[in-house]
Amino acid sequence: MKKIIVAALMALVTLGAGAQSLFWDSSDADKTVVFGGRFGWNFASVAGKGSNYFDGRKGIAFGAAVDVNLIKSFSINTGLYFTMKGCSLNCEAIVDDMVGIAAKSTQAVNFIELPVYASYHLRFNPDSDLQIFAGPYFGVGVYGKQGNKLRDSESYAEDKVNLFGKKNLGYHRWQYGIGLGASYTFNEHYLVGLQYQWGISDVGELLDNQWNCFQLTLGYNF
Repeated sequence: MKKIIVAALMALVTLGAGAQSLFWDSSDADKTVVFGGRFGWNFASVAGKGSNYFDGRKGIAFGAAVDVNLIKSFSINTGLYFTMKGCSLNCEAIVDDMVGIAAKSTQAVNFIELPVYASYHLRFNPDSDLQIFAGPYFGVGVYGKQGNKLRDSESYAEDKVNLFGKKNLGYHRWQYGIGLGASYTFNEHYLVGLQYQWGISDVGELLDNQWNCFQLTLGYNF
């Protein structure tokens, strides 16, 4: 009986150590800093007042990732990324029950973003790594244009406005928000990830709206 009890206790200790190593490993990481390249697809939208009138904008995102591993189960994810955001608005009206007027406004707003995410690592084996991350991101607008198109039965007009220029529409170049997502690394180098960003800062001076974004990412770690 004593041998059975001792064997059972040893089995429990072994299982506990294995579970601790799987869910939380505080030992030193194999690499302190991991660099990688990222390419993804953005699905941006507008949140806030009147957001249901706007359609989202599809775009791309790419950049360089830096993962600073403090221990095997925890790291800080950062890097620099180019991200495309924006929206569009379509309007149609009938004047005098005869003349139809159609208007479309499209906003293309691109940012350079710096995330600072806390990342939890769950390692199933030495070659795979599931990361769950969250934290703030900060962005600066590098391109912002609004294209306006107006058409009726007799004429067509089109113009463009610089959102960040001297004669802008009061749009804020600096943006920040919260990101939440997960990524999976396999064969040590290849990565696929999902992320959602909630904008906190307002789009513009007189606009109670924020940029939100869903992102699908593919990557390679060096």
